[in-house]
This record gives sequence, structure tokens and C-alpha cells, in this order.
Amino acid sequence: MGIKQEKLQTAEYLLLSERFNQWLVLLGYSPLSIPVLMLAVTDFLQYQEWQYKTSLQQLEAIDATNFIQIIIDRGCGSGHINKQIQALKLFSRYIRESGQSGIGFNLERMDDQRAKPTWLTKQEIQSLYEVTGDSVLGIRDRAMLAVFYGCGLRLNEGACLELKDIDRNNQRIHVRKGKHYKERIVPLAGKNFTELCFYMDYGRPQLLQDVHHSYLFVDANKGKPMNKQSLYVRIRGLARKAKLHKKVGTHTLRHSIATHLLQSGMKVERIQQFLGHGDLDSTQIYTHLLNESL
Repeated sequence: MGIKQEKLQTAEYLLLSERFNQWLVLLGYSPLSIPVLMLAVTDFLQYQEWQYKTSLQQLEAIDATNFIQIIIDRGCGSGHINKQIQALKLFSRYIRESGQSGIGFNLERMDDQRAKPTWLTKQEIQSLYEVTGDSVLGIRDRAMLAVFYGCGLRLNEGACLELKDIDRNNQRIHVRKGKHYKERIVPLAGKNFTELCFYMDYGRPQLLQDVHHSYLFVDANKGKPMNKQSLYVRIRGLARKAKLHKKVGTHTLRHSIATHLLQSGMKVERIQQFLGHGDLDSTQIYTHLLNESL
């Protein structure tokens, strides 16, 4: 929003903020999304202090509307604005449910102007697996699908994977090169675990030739680590072979698993942790994608 962050000055607002934080924890919001929601509510309460409204009983519904309009007037993107709206609606719900005020903020999300991500149906994903073949490259292809679809990794995250990052005992992947240098643990179960282990045991040694390195994905010709471009091109090739009429890349697979997890009933907060999103609003896009498809 561009407001200089300072501590809230009003004792009532400080306590209100602390209890709102506790309420979000009780609801099961992730440690990644709570600070973002708290920052938005703190901005709102701080602005009310500047307007000499220092008590919850002084607040009106129009105060939230005016606050959002200020953000809009400053030229903030729809994604940022919707994060503020989400936080204020949650805050309004909290003060009503806790009996502190009957105030309700009548706020509507803005249309997100960002391009809607492409995702594949489960049948289309299955068609990718079906065209991989039984060669050593097919073994590697299925391992790539396990990583980029099954585990939802970003392109750079997959390219940076090393053997030490695959925890077979606990069936999980340690993502060390996440976005903004954030690390996370991703479950590796069922078919994904089987395909990746088969590649590591039988496919990868054949591709290595006389080259020695610890990177997971190996180039077919040189035995060197596959770079991001090579991984992307290989996935694109599978999509063409499967005759999919969509623009498909590694990120398409990430969008697809997120949408499929949502279809299966997984909570959006868990999907946020799975994908390594820094805030919940980035994950909410899949809710809208699913609603549109229905």
C-alpha cells in the first residue's frame, strides 16, 4: 500500500490484532499466509488511527470501502487489492463471531487481470504418461512427470534437484532452491515415488556414461545435468506427442496438480504449503479456475 509500517498506537487495536492472529491460527491458516493477512489488517487499523478512530465501536462499514479505494487509487494491481479485501473480510468475520461488533464489510473481489493459467485434465495427464515409452528416456520422462506434476515443483526447483534431496526412507523431496530461496518438504508417494526410484536405480546410471555429478536429471547425450531449457523442451515434446491442443510446459503441470488436489477436496491452505506459495491469494486462483470449469 505504500504506508510506512509503524506499530499500532491504540491498546485496543493492539489487543484486537493479537487476538485476530490467534483466531487465524485456530482456523488452521498456514504460517505462510497469516503474516500477509495480519499486515493488511494492521495497515487498515493504522489508517483508522490516523483518522482519529481509535476504538472498534467507532468503525463503520464505509471505512473498509474507503480504505480499499485508497489502495485502488494508488494504482496497486488486482492481486494485491484482493489480498487486502480477503484480509478485511476475515477480520470482519472475526469481530462478528467473537461478539465484539456487528459490523460487516461489504467488499467484492476485483476481477484478476492476470492471465489465467492453463491446466490439464486428469485424462490429459494420463495421455502424457502413455506416450513416454519403455526406453531409458521414457524412464526419465516419467520421473520428470513425477517431479513436475506429482510434486508440483517449479522448473528451477526441478532442475536443481540432487540425489541427496530425495529422501527415500520418508518418501519426500527436500526442495532447497525454492522461490525467494525458501526451502520446503514435498511428499513423494505412490506412483511418483515408484517412478522416481526406478529412474534413479536404472535410468540415471545409463545416462550418466562416464560423467560424475549428483544432479537428478541427466542429459541424454553428454551425461551432464539437464538445464531448465532442456527439461522444458522435453515436456513440450511429450505434449506434442500426446496431441494435446494446449500450450504445455512444466508450469502447466504445476497448475494441473494444484487444480486436481483442490478437486479431490484438499484444503487450499495445504495446497499453498505444497506449492510453496508465499501467500494464500496466489493459491486462490485455482479455486476460481475450478469454479469456471464447472
